Formats: sequence, structure tokens, C-alpha cells
Amino acid sequence: MTQAATVDFNNFAEGAVLGDNTDLGGGVFADITAFKGIDKAVVFNTLGAVNTTKDKDLLSPFTNAEDATDKRGFGNALIVQENDGAPDDNGSGGTIVFSFLTDVILDELFLLDSEIGTTASLFSGSTLVKAFSLTADNESDTGNNPANNEFTVLDFGGATGDKLEVVFTRSGAVGEIEVSAVPVPAGLPLLLGGIGAFAWIKRRKKA
Repeated sequence: MTQAATVDFNNFAEGAVLGDNTDLGGGVFADITAFKGIDKAVVFNTLGAVNTTKDKDLLSPFTNAEDATDKRGFGNALIVQENDGAPDDNGSGGTIVFSFLTDVILDELFLLDSEIGTTASLFSGSTLVKAFSLTADNESDTGNNPANNEFTVLDFGGATGDKLEVVFTRSGAVGEIEVSAVPVPAGLPLLLGGIGAFAWIKRRKKA
């Protein structure tokens, strides 16, 4: 059984723009795209010192939106970059799409500072496999900034797909993804090798 990898973006430098064929670890690769702002998915360090260039509602520690006693720190996160300045999530929302290069098994998705109406959807081809939409049930705060310094855990339960789409209504970030590549059946390489050898022998006989 393949063990899920924790994709936490800590192998990337703050400010890095993630794009095609990104190695997320654990044998998982994805083409990553972002829409809105300046259309870039950028790494943000949630452990950075509080200053005028930092988005304070995306700084650790974070509180579980469904359990106020559960607090934890995150390292790097992935945001839809707002402008050409320092890493800062787009205040009017945006979309991050992970197009995995092979099928993956998705266990959990951790979203940071993500507000009511934010959605996360897993697809297999064009078929929707599983989707979540954040509601008041998993956003505990009220007021103008209902999700500041909170994290939300979405349990995909080991669903299989090849594309993950996260749509933020306003600010927000992808904190971690618990995901693993779908293992190749043990006999498949031998089968493919046998088919190749058979085709080669057939060509030799025709010659």
C-alpha cells in the first residue's frame, strides 16, 4: 500500500512560483495553475515575522475552524498572488488548480484563512468525484473576516482523481495536501514488456 505524502510546500522558497511538472514529493507531480490576481500560484511563508509586508491573517499559529482547542503552525502555503510585490494572497479570491500527471489518492486537504463559499473539488477527467463548499459549520468566526488565522480540514476519504481545484471566495491558501500516487499494478511492467517483445518478434518474422 502506498503511504500518503504530506505536501506542505516547505521544499520551496518563499516567493517561488509553482507551475508545470512540479515535484510535490512522494512520487506526486502536478501542473499547477492559478487564476485571478496576476495568475500565479506563489509560496507564502506563514511563519514570517509580522510586518507591513506580511498578510497577518495568514500567519501561524492557526486555530482549527471546527475545534478552537486545536491550534497548530504551518510552514509554507500556496496562494493566488495578488500583485508583483511581496507574497500576498489575492483579497478578491481566485483559483488554484493541481493537474496531477498521474491519478492520485487524496486523503485530506488543509485550507488556511479560507472563507465561506470557498470550494474544493476533485475530478477524474471531466467527472466530479468529490467536492466541498465551506459553510458556517466549518467557519467559526463572524464579522468581516470570518476565517482569519483559522485552518479547515477537508476529508476526501481516499478518493481517486487527477485534478484538484480550489476556488477561494476572497483570501485563502492551501496549507497541506495528504495525497499519494496511485500505485502501478505489480504485473503491469512485465505485461507491457511482454507485449513489446511479442511485437518485436512479429516484426522480425515479417522481415
